[in-house]
Amino acid sequence: MTDKASTMLTTNAEMQALSAAQPRRERVSHQGRKLRMEGTRMACAHCKASAEIRTSAMLTVTMRETIYQCTNVECGHTFVVASEVVRTLCPSATPDPTVNIPLSTHVRRDMLRVVLDNAGEAAHVARFTLPVTGDLFAGGAGTAGESS
Repeated sequence: MTDKASTMLTTNAEMQALSAAQPRRERVSHQGRKLRMEGTRMACAHCKASAEIRTSAMLTVTMRETIYQCTNVECGHTFVVASEVVRTLCPSATPDPTVNIPLSTHVRRDMLRVVLDNAGEAAHVARFTLPVTGDLFAGGAGTAGESS
């Protein structure tokens, strides 16, 4: 065994001494369990502990209802959250004409219309999404240059 390899090995007593030397964080009981998915985190309205998702269901293409449960066993609060798509910040490259999501105020429809009207065409074969046909702005009022 080389000198380098022998210095990397530690005995069980050394490992115990190292773990005893490290300060331990006390866990306050009202914090609840740690969650697997941090992105879905929500605090309980009553005890402020983390709550986790128990189940969820799509109500529409733009709305989901989620049932959360508090991880604090002393609280146990279970509640329903409704998540909804509110506005579009950047339009989709493959829009679904059946979905109507309002544009954010910083996105101007007329600017988008000018870009689409003056855009060149190039051959493209979609690999992951089905091509959507139809006018993105169909059903709305005519453009300013059109006469009714």
